[in-house]
Amino acid sequence: MASYVQVSNLDFQQIKASLKEYLRSQTDFTSYDFEGSSMNVLLDVLSYNTYYTAFNANMVVNELFLDSATIRDNVVALAKQLGYKPKSKTAPEAKISFSVAFPQNAPVTALLRKGTGFTTSYDDNLYSYVAVEDQTAPVENGVAYFDSIPVYEGTLITSSFVVNENTSQRFILQNANIDIDSIRVKVFDSQQATAFSFYEYSDNILNVNPDSKVFFLEEIADERYEMFFGDDVLGRKLKNNEFIEISYLSTNGPDTNGAKTFTFAGILTDIFGGGGYTTTVTIGNIQQSVGGSNIESISKIKFNAPKYFATQDRAVTAQDYAAIIRSLYPAVSDIITYGGEEDLPPEYGKVKIVIKPEQAATLSSTTKKDLESKLKKYMVASVTPEIIDPSILYVEVASNIFYNSSKTTQKPEQIISKVVSGLTSYLAESGTEKFNGKFRYSKFVSTIDNSDVSINSNSTSVTLRKDFYPQINSSSFYEICYQNVFDKDCNGSTVQSSGFKVTEFPAYTVYFEDRDGVIVLYRLDNLTGEKITLNDSLGTVDYAEGEIKLYNLTIVKGTLNDNRVQIRVQPKNLDVVALREVYLDVDLTTSKFTAYPE
Repeated sequence: MASYVQVSNLDFQQIKASLKEYLRSQTDFTSYDFEGSSMNVLLDVLSYNTYYTAFNANMVVNELFLDSATIRDNVVALAKQLGYKPKSKTAPEAKISFSVAFPQNAPVTALLRKGTGFTTSYDDNLYSYVAVEDQTAPVENGVAYFDSIPVYEGTLITSSFVVNENTSQRFILQNANIDIDSIRVKVFDSQQATAFSFYEYSDNILNVNPDSKVFFLEEIADERYEMFFGDDVLGRKLKNNEFIEISYLSTNGPDTNGAKTFTFAGILTDIFGGGGYTTTVTIGNIQQSVGGSNIESISKIKFNAPKYFATQDRAVTAQDYAAIIRSLYPAVSDIITYGGEEDLPPEYGKVKIVIKPEQAATLSSTTKKDLESKLKKYMVASVTPEIIDPSILYVEVASNIFYNSSKTTQKPEQIISKVVSGLTSYLAESGTEKFNGKFRYSKFVSTIDNSDVSINSNSTSVTLRKDFYPQINSSSFYEICYQNVFDKDCNGSTVQSSGFKVTEFPAYTVYFEDRDGVIVLYRLDNLTGEKITLNDSLGTVDYAEGEIKLYNLTIVKGTLNDNRVQIRVQPKNLDVVALREVYLDVDLTTSKFTAYPE
């Protein structure tokens, strides 16, 4: 019998064939016609049963390992075994300064009640940005100034529990959109009590003693969270009939990253809760919202959990810092870390951390300081982490696309739309846009050709662009590095800037370009468009190293509203690479595509 049992057969037809072969090996069924008998039905049942059992066994075994698991609850449970807690949704944060005028009666101190704040219209939807803590400001001469108040997108929700030691009680937060960083816990002696103690979130058991007022969190089924309290060994144990009040934000995650226009919709009182004041609110400086992210995906959990486990809650290597940063700040598009000894010039005793956030080019200075502060508890020895901004190298293309009009009824703009869609998918799958990214010209142009069957060919050129933010009204030296060789022998200028204004010629919009290795400042004649040289030695160009140096340049106004100045260069090689802190970004929005029927 053993010679006829094929345990490796997992397909239904193969299983059925194995059963037939086994039965035919018996003398009673040697010439039996299985297909024409009722025995065929029994074989189908046996085969289906075997097939389902094998399939279920395979799926169950897959769910036992982090690499092969596909169900989120199982992935989270396996990551838990590595000591990794997947990140929840994160609410975007904006910082708003505003003043409140009290033309009539005024309190001594003005209070912005938690759970209230501002509204913003973003992508034709209305969102709330609220304070998670009460914010106060003294009233002087009838005016209260609130400076850089942090507000977060979402709705503040409050849940409560009464401790019952006689039951197996669970503290489950019934909301899948929680930002766990916004959770605030108060514990009262009873429901009627007014005095309370704050409990803080602890993500490990270090420095937790029997008297520590802490709570722990775990993600459970359906992306909900369960809260745990101490047992008088690791944290204080809750007593019977104590009352727990839990507040948290339910947020939309990254939907409003970049919001910068807000309308006041808060509730203002005095510190005793008294209201009824007549107020006039004037909004001042606004730091646009950043940092919002979705709950950590299954693929990210699989990527991050082993790396975080390898750090063992300490930062020794550069890779340790990268894993910890991803845990502390989930809205990371890409990150690269390297030792200061690899920098130019070398800076020993430092770890350089370069972060590209998901919805912005750089982190705000406040976020960088906050991350550097949080990293201190993971540091060992005398290594100092330094978070620096990425240097984004944009790749722009100009593509002429030729297609056979007899093979399609599509218009040129439809062909272009297909090309852009195909390139977007290619960039997402190829991993081109990242630190240490590589732009492969041949694969890029072949993607254009394959976007539609009617496309015959394309002629595509490549331009590199960098944006820099000048020191306005300050004479400065600038060095712009592209890490790619410039095409010195191209027709026309290799380097070309966008327009800006300088102190020496405030009435003109000026530009610069290269002429035989020297940067020349010029303006355009209003009538003829001729280039009129204003400074024939503004800086230098190193074509081999891909570097531009500008000397004693005092810019009073940049090109765009944020005073950026754009510098475009022609690369010698059509394949483009990015190293260390340089992040490669293929900018399809500023690229030019033109379709020609043939």
